[in-house]
Amino acid sequence: MKDFVELLVSQSKADRVSVTSALDDALKHLDNVMTGIAGDLQVEFFGPFVGVETELAHQLIVRAHSWELGGKEWSLKVCTTAPQSDFRPEWPIQGSGRLRKQLIVKALPAFFKDYVEAVAQAGRADTPSGKRIAQLAERFK
Repeated sequence: MKDFVELLVSQSKADRVSVTSALDDALKHLDNVMTGIAGDLQVEFFGPFVGVETELAHQLIVRAHSWELGGKEWSLKVCTTAPQSDFRPEWPIQGSGRLRKQLIVKALPAFFKDYVEAVAQAGRADTPSGKRIAQLAERFK
């Protein structure tokens, strides 16, 4: 299998995202990478909207999410934006439906571009995880 980032970059630029098992694997790998990076950086970030029902219904968000029983973990999740929800996480990026996965993949270039800026504004750009995010963002240009 080609590099998971290469697959996501090529699909983000494709006319139509092909939702395949390879794409699911790449999203799962990205989810794992982002959990490590987000936990290290601890920079809250509200990224692009990826709503299927309406564009603004769901959003890619990096923060300390209450995901598993027993506490919070810094990660990237697809969250509901309903006012009463406190941006509750609903899915990992690889766990959403086919239509939403297409929106997530198409949103990745903007996500990384803006997350790099948020990390820099938080003064964390020179950390190893800050540099890793910058490298990922560069690949999505």
